[in-house]
Parts: sequence; C-alpha cells; structure tokens
Amino acid sequence: MTGIFEYESFGTRGEMESVVLLSGSPRRKELLSFLNPEVKSVAIDERAIEETFMARYASDDFLKRAAKTCCEISKAKSSGSLEKGKLYISADTIVILGEEIYNKPKDLEEAKRMLRSYFGRSQQVVTSVCLRMEGYLEVFYSLAQIDFVDYYPALEEAIAAYVEEKQPLDKSGAYGIQELDPRFVQKISGDLYTVIGLPVAEIASRLFGK
Repeated sequence: MTGIFEYESFGTRGEMESVVLLSGSPRRKELLSFLNPEVKSVAIDERAIEETFMARYASDDFLKRAAKTCCEISKAKSSGSLEKGKLYISADTIVILGEEIYNKPKDLEEAKRMLRSYFGRSQQVVTSVCLRMEGYLEVFYSLAQIDFVDYYPALEEAIAAYVEEKQPLDKSGAYGIQELDPRFVQKISGDLYTVIGLPVAEIASRLFGK
C-alpha cells in the first residue's frame, strides 16, 4: 500500500506571502527551492512524542500507528507562534521495517547493522507534512515502499563503503536513497521524493493546484 493519506485539517488557507520551512535538512531546503523558503530549525523531543502517540494509537496496526505518530511530530514542529501571511511547512520521515521504527543510528556500527537487516525484505517509508498558517492547518502523510535485494557476501564491502563515505548518522534508517548503492534496491513503489524526505509534487498540488 502506497499513496497519500489525510490526517487532519481545519480552516481555509489565506493569502500566502512567503514560506517558512521548519527544518534544518539541506535536502528538504533543496527540494523546496522553487518556493524560496526562509529556513528555521526547530528543536523538539521527537522520541517523547513517538512514545506518547505510539501508545495512544495502540489499537491501530503498526504501520498506521507509526504514520499517525509521524504526523504528530510534524505538527509539533510548527506549534510555535505564526506570523500573518506566512505559510509554515514542517515534515518528518520515518522508516519502518516489520513492526519496528528505524530512527537515526547512534553510531556507524549500528548504521551497518540497520543496512544489513533490510536485505531480502520490504521497508515502508512515511513522510508526514504539516502546512500551517493562522487559522489553517493541513496534515497528511505519504507512504512509499522499498524492496531490497537478497543479501549476498559481495555486498558487505559496499555496505562498509557507504557507511564510511556518506556518514549516515543524520538519516532515519541510516541511508539517503539518492546516494545509496544501486545494487541494494530491487524496487521502489510510490513517490521517490517521499523516501528522500518530502513529497514535493503533493505539496505543490495542494498549494497551487486547487
């Protein structure tokens, strides 16, 4: 199952004079360059939010729980004061394998263990987006799936090279799809940019296509 899913919305978006991207991610800034956004970093306790909402949505299946929790993290990033005429965009990306959320690795050895665990399996990637202005909120998430090839020993050298060269400690799941060795991935279903960190086409459609 891939696609776009609604989470929460209220109000009507007013006239958008400028855009503020609430993210320190250079990847998201580059993806939204057509909006020329002002960039602000926001510090929140993502793991505390994750713990709270994974418990709150315990009656849902694991993937839906994780997706809803991802949406709450995006919302929390834009919960500060809002300036009139500014559209605030916040986002969060989580990687799910089975019934486990893969956050950023603690060190390079954990990054290697994460990468090894993907082979021969399918992984879901959720990116949630919160669009917010005064009197307006729109939260949705995009879901994509990555099917990894079966493991074979010759991939070990590629795993080590990726971890050492790319230093993936700031990436959920320990990798960025745009820089991952192409031998690793068998198939991607859904929006590639969801995996990179922002479903750009969906955002643009919501801002300018309605």
